[in-house]
Amino acid sequence: MFTPDGYVCHDCADELAIEYEAEPELIADGGITWADLTGFKRDVLEAIAQIERDGEEPYGLAISEYLEEQYVDVLHGRLYQNLDALEEDSLLERDELDGRTNSYTLTPEAKAMLEESTRRRADACGLQVIATDGGEDT
Repeated sequence: MFTPDGYVCHDCADELAIEYEAEPELIADGGITWADLTGFKRDVLEAIAQIERDGEEPYGLAISEYLEEQYVDVLHGRLYQNLDALEEDSLLERDELDGRTNSYTLTPEAKAMLEESTRRRADACGLQVIATDGGEDT
């Protein structure tokens, strides 16, 4: 997927572009497809999945800190507008941690979209995805 100097393999990038254009089955209940999501929204979903996997609580500040590894600065308004939009699209559920802090959880639809996208990207680059949750290899 990457060249030795850290750049994305051009053949893989072309294959990924084709795959993203043809993902009609990656649809949430609200009719939102993976391709409809902005890159930032996709990154938010990935951040929440990673934070959950690490056994941490995915709340706003934790999500922001995760995203700041990729983005120079994550503006508060941008993050929360996107979290609200993802909730409206039935891809996130919001729970209250305390009076001021909300926690966000991926819906089953969001998890399925993220998993399918991962499989497609791996396949486009000739990689195999191995299940780490005790499930079957894919």
